[in-house]
Amino acid sequence: MLLKKIYFLLNKKINIYEKIYISIIVLLILISCILNIPTDTTNIGISSPNLAIGDRVFYINETAKGYGYENYHGNFFYPFVLKIITFLAKIFGQDQYSRLWNLFTILASSTLSIFTLNFLRKSTLFVFKKTTSNIVCILFLLNPYSYFYSLSGGITNYLTFGVTLLLYLFCRSYKAGYQLTKSNLVEDNLLVSIVCVYLASLRVTGAFFGFIIIFFFLYRNLRKLVFDQEFDRRKLVNVFINILGILLVTLNFVSVVDYASHNVVHFTKEPGLFFGYPREILRAKLDFSTESLVINFKNIFYILVWKITAFVSGLSDIRDTHSSVNKDAIFPFMARTFTGIFILYPINILSFFGLITNMKIIFYSDIWILLLACIIAVSPSFLGIALSRYLMMVYTPFIIFGAHTINNIFRLKKLE
Repeated sequence: MLLKKIYFLLNKKINIYEKIYISIIVLLILISCILNIPTDTTNIGISSPNLAIGDRVFYINETAKGYGYENYHGNFFYPFVLKIITFLAKIFGQDQYSRLWNLFTILASSTLSIFTLNFLRKSTLFVFKKTTSNIVCILFLLNPYSYFYSLSGGITNYLTFGVTLLLYLFCRSYKAGYQLTKSNLVEDNLLVSIVCVYLASLRVTGAFFGFIIIFFFLYRNLRKLVFDQEFDRRKLVNVFINILGILLVTLNFVSVVDYASHNVVHFTKEPGLFFGYPREILRAKLDFSTESLVINFKNIFYILVWKITAFVSGLSDIRDTHSSVNKDAIFPFMARTFTGIFILYPINILSFFGLITNMKIIFYSDIWILLLACIIAVSPSFLGIALSRYLMMVYTPFIIFGAHTINNIFRLKKLE
């Protein structure tokens, strides 16, 4: 009887697209028990002998902290999750290369992905109509990376979940008729601060993201506390929550500043090809050693063209191949290029037009703050390496406007 009640409750709460997504994830997990799914590095799925979570030796190793390297380390939360999974696997006599460890890791990332779709659908419903909500679900389902990052168990889905939860909070307040950053509700400020600290504990760019969000909350709450004539204890509590949140976010960044510095150096010296042209040769030719102002200005222009092109194309995975040339499997390369050209790039273009045509909603709902934080979070990619993975971490606030653009296109066709 209890199981039947739970079934009907879940059946009522879960949308048809979420049911489809869950079914596909379950099917892929079952298939991966038998077949290896190759990547640029190792494999993903249950049967992988070395699950490609991304930078595995960085997140799990024998250093003093158990993650990172001797000279620097990354943020603590994702390695902490992996430690818990490893502990649970050891209870059953299994190690980090076992199928059980893979199952726990994949279930964690897949569960976050399911919640991400749920929050994304509800967020879109708060701002637009049901048709747009259905379209955004279809875009999520059509994106192969929705499944790839679930079956890899990597950090990407953890960040996407946090960003989408913040999107949900912003859109919910818009539906309720108020701006989230102007909310006097302690619950709103507390939830936002918790999610920002969570993002900062995952990745350096998550700290950038969280700092931007909490900064605007702190600024507006301080203005209310100082300039409003009526004293309200909630305003003081909100300021305290924001200050505590921004301190924790800053501490997370300070703890990994050596790691951030290393990445900046690595980004700016990235080898490989820029659409067939060696990057090292480009850097050598576009230097500023000459005393000619004209040549220096020309080089600045070329560098900007190079970086903007690499940034835009790289976020859609239309880029050179870094490592798969050393692999026997050709599937990862073909899958990446096909996905980039025929799925990610069109969605990104539609999202860009959606942002332009929905500026009023974006500013009135305060979603512009969230979008600004997303842009700053991916901005380090402008320095050297732009990959779709960095966009996937923050892409949900953008695709709701891409879905609305598609809805408007279909609506215009019906009017003709």
